[in-house]
Amino acid sequence: MAKKNRIPRKVAGYKIPKAIRKSPMLKALLSSDIGRGVLANALTAAAGAGAAVLLGERGEIASAAGKGASKGKRAVGIAGSAISEATDAAMDVIRDKARDHLPKKAREDDNSRPRRGATH
Repeated sequence: MAKKNRIPRKVAGYKIPKAIRKSPMLKALLSSDIGRGVLANALTAAAGAGAAVLLGERGEIASAAGKGASKGKRAVGIAGSAISEATDAAMDVIRDKARDHLPKKAREDDNSRPRRGATH
């Protein structure tokens, strides 16, 4: 019998790091309907943000693939930007969902302080 909420070693051919597979926080999120909803929304936001960066730079990525190492650095930079945007989008969704589940008083106190890492 398969274990409940077990994260596989590979997904779509990509190895999932052990730190992620064994994460107590991730297992806790997977064990509840709310947690699964938060993860689904975060993954969707991350995929959308990463895709937006890649679509915006698709011409450069195509030329970098054909021209070798000098353009390869730019392609790596674009991939890094996509990952960064995806991570930011996922964290924004998680932060917003977590804030929605706080008591009203705690949400009001939290809104008075700037977010860590926020630029405005």
